[in-house]
Amino acid sequence: MRMLPFLTFLVLLLISATILHADNKHTLSRNDSTALEGIIVEVYHVADASDYADTTGGKLPEGSVTYRIYVDMKPDYTLQVVYGNAVHELRMATTTTFYNNSYCGALVGYNVNWAKINRGAYALDSWITLNSATNRHAGILKADDNDGSIIDRPDFSHSDGLTNGNLPEFKPFNIDMNFFNWTKNPSIFSTKNGGWAAISGTVSGTKGPTPDNRVLIAQLTTTGKLSFELNVQLGTPGGGTVNFVARNPEGTELKGPGLVYAN
Repeated sequence: MRMLPFLTFLVLLLISATILHADNKHTLSRNDSTALEGIIVEVYHVADASDYADTTGGKLPEGSVTYRIYVDMKPDYTLQVVYGNAVHELRMATTTTFYNNSYCGALVGYNVNWAKINRGAYALDSWITLNSATNRHAGILKADDNDGSIIDRPDFSHSDGLTNGNLPEFKPFNIDMNFFNWTKNPSIFSTKNGGWAAISGTVSGTKGPTPDNRVLIAQLTTTGKLSFELNVQLGTPGGGTVNFVARNPEGTELKGPGLVYAN
């Protein structure tokens, strides 16, 4: 994670306080109320025999599948925060465990060292993020990736889901990031009083790397069935905010499409 400048950190504190404790009163436009177009769950990689052979950083369990989760927004909107609060839990879970590669050790996408990505199952580590998939690349759907690949595996021979793009400042608040570094590989990541936020220069939030405006928020590898409940705050083109929640919206909150998922 990159350190935040002091003034930017103060802005982040104000954002997190608003999400966790305040009720936004601004009036939403029709575009604002439909700004969240959905959540995309990509099957990024299905492990095979070659993945199990190299045990650098810990053996990848047989049957592992790597998923990537994207927040899909209308153009000109930004993803500011992924969060949970007292009435809206943030939860990502699997029926088995999440795989954490100890050699990679990335808690967030920005900490994935692109120069080491072909060692063992490094590229399949579990982490959260806002746009960044390595310390040099933004994440993108493999189906939309046409700039080649730096990952030396058959499944990535034509595309690796890595591209140029905005790599915002990433800041978690009130969550235990060690979840993505534990060798015990736990199964439930949950908070009712925290989340993670993005700052792009002096502006809160981040856009996706393509005109489709899809922001990568997590990469998760597991042998089990994946499920999640997400809540997100978007920044509007007019400088306001709009909150989409998984369940039971209150006040100006909206129930967002795709924020509850189980495979």
